[in-house]
Amino acid sequence: MKTTKAVALLFICALLTAAIVSCNKDFARVLPDKEYNDSVNVLYGKRKVLYIIADGARGTSVNAANVPNIKSLLPTAIYSWVGLNDPNSTTDVHNWADMLTGVKSSKHGVVTNDLEGNNLERYKPMFEYVKEITPTIKIASFSASNVFKTSLTTGADISEAYGTDAEVKTALVSNIETDTASLIIGHFNDIDDAGAQYGYDNSFPQYKAAIETFDGYVGEILNAVKSRPDYANEDWMIVIASSGGGAFTIPPNQNDNTVFSNTAANTFTIYSALKYNPRIITKPFTGNRYLGRTVRMYGQSVRAEIDTADVFNLGDTTEFTIELKVKKNEEKFYWPSVLGKRNEWSSGHPSVGWVIYLEDKYWYFEMRGTKDVNGYRQCRGRDLEPGQWKNLTVKCEIRAGRRYIRTYTNGQYDNEMDITDAGSLDNHNKLKLGYLNGNGHGEPNVYLSDIRFFKTDLPDATISQYACQTTIDEGHPYYTFLAGYWPCTDGQGDLMRDFGPQARDFKLQGDYQWEDFNDLICPPSAATLAQYVPQTTDIPSQIFNWFRIASRQSWDLDGRVWIDQ
Repeated sequence: MKTTKAVALLFICALLTAAIVSCNKDFARVLPDKEYNDSVNVLYGKRKVLYIIADGARGTSVNAANVPNIKSLLPTAIYSWVGLNDPNSTTDVHNWADMLTGVKSSKHGVVTNDLEGNNLERYKPMFEYVKEITPTIKIASFSASNVFKTSLTTGADISEAYGTDAEVKTALVSNIETDTASLIIGHFNDIDDAGAQYGYDNSFPQYKAAIETFDGYVGEILNAVKSRPDYANEDWMIVIASSGGGAFTIPPNQNDNTVFSNTAANTFTIYSALKYNPRIITKPFTGNRYLGRTVRMYGQSVRAEIDTADVFNLGDTTEFTIELKVKKNEEKFYWPSVLGKRNEWSSGHPSVGWVIYLEDKYWYFEMRGTKDVNGYRQCRGRDLEPGQWKNLTVKCEIRAGRRYIRTYTNGQYDNEMDITDAGSLDNHNKLKLGYLNGNGHGEPNVYLSDIRFFKTDLPDATISQYACQTTIDEGHPYYTFLAGYWPCTDGQGDLMRDFGPQARDFKLQGDYQWEDFNDLICPPSAATLAQYVPQTTDIPSQIFNWFRIASRQSWDLDGRVWIDQ
C-alpha cells in the first residue's frame, strides 16, 4: 500500500513539474514577469534591431519605385505602404519625436526645431527606457541632422551626425561590421530634400531617383548585417519607415477626402524578421460612394425655402427627428445657418424657432422656445471635416416626463440637453435651407442633401443603422412617420422636391447651379482610420516588444504592436 501511494505521489509530482515547465515555456514566449538587468544578448539570444528612418518618403511612391532591396524584406515582414504620421505635423522634428518617443505631440510637446515647450523629461526617447531595463545594451545612432542628434538620441552610446546621406550610410555599414551595438538607428533625409525642391511624387524624376538611391544604401546596409561573423547566432528585426511624405496634389479620382489622401501624412513601415510570416496592411474601408447632382448653398443669395411650413412646427410636446447630410467646403465657419425655421438668425438669438448651424469645425442645434425669455439653448454636434459628406441628426425625445434634444453625427451620439421648460417652438415662418436672414453671423458654403423630417423620435439603433444610407423607402421601420423627405439631388429645375406625404417642395433662390458630386459618405474620422494601419508612434512599442521589454504603464505610450497574423 505504501509503495502504491509513493508511486502515485511521484506520478502527480511529475505531472505538476511538466505542467509548470510547459506553462513557463509558453509564458516566456510573451514577456518576462520580472525586471532583468542582464544583457539582452544573454537573455534573448542576441536579439538586435536595425531601425532606418527616411524623411519625405511617401509610402505609395516608394512602393511604385524600383526598390529591390527594400522589397527583399517583404517575404518575412509585417508592412504597409499606407501608414500614417500625425496629419497635423508640419516639421520633421515633430515626426522624429513621434518615432522615437512612441507618443504624440500632445504629450512630448516637440513641434519646432528649437524644441520650445517640449516635455521630453516626462515622455523620454525610447533609448532611455531601454537603458533603464537593460543597462548593458549598446545603442548607436547615425543621422543626417544635427537636430536629430542633439535633441532626440539621449541615452544612445554613440550619436553622430553627418552632412550627407552617403556619409550616414558609410558610418552605419562600418558600425554594423565592427561594433557590438544591439540597437542601431540610421536617419536619412535626401528624399525629403528632393521632394521639397521638385515635388513629392515619382512623376518628378529627381524624387524617384532619390528613393532609388536610398534603396541602394539599404542594400549595402543589409549586406553588412548578413556579413557579420556571428550573424547565424543573431536575431535581427529590421525596421524601415518614413517619417512622413510631402504635399502633392493627387488626381481627383484618387482623392477620397480622408486622411489617406493627405500625401504629407502617407508613410511606409516595414518590420522584417526571419521568424515573421508576411503580412501586408492595406487601406481600410473608408466609406460608401455617394453620387448625385445638387446645389451648393453659398452666400446670402443661393438658398431654398418652403413658404407654407407650419406642418413642420415642433410644438412643446412633439417628438421628432431631423436628419440631413452636409458637405462643407471650408474648414471653419462662424454661425451660418444650414437649415432652420424661425423669423431671423441674428445676434442675441431673437425669435422663437430653431436652426442647425456651423461654428468653428463643429455644428450646433440651436433653439428658443416661447418660455425662453432670458436666453436660448443649443446642443453641440461634433467636428465636420471639409469635403466629406456627414450625416447630422437632431432628435427630440420624452423620458420620464421630461423632454430632451439629442444630437448625432454619422449615427453616433454627441450630446443632449433638457428642453422641458422651453415652451413651444411653433412659428409661422418659412423652412429655410442655407442662408437665414439676420445679422451677426457668417454665410454658408455647403452642399446639403437627403433631408428627412420624422414626427417621432427614432431609436438610437435606427439612427445608427440608417445614417449613412443615401436614400429612404418603405423598408425603413419608421417610414410611416416621415413628414418630409427631400433628396435634394433633382439635378435640374428650380425645386428640391419633397417625396414625403406633404409634398412641400423647397423653392431655390438666387443664382444657383446644379453640380455633380461623387464622394464618400460618412467616412470614418482620421483618428479612427489611423487605428487600422501602422503609425509612426507604433515603432518604439514594436522595438520594446522585440527586446522583450514590457511597456510600463507610467510610460503612457500611444503606439501598438503589430503581429504577423
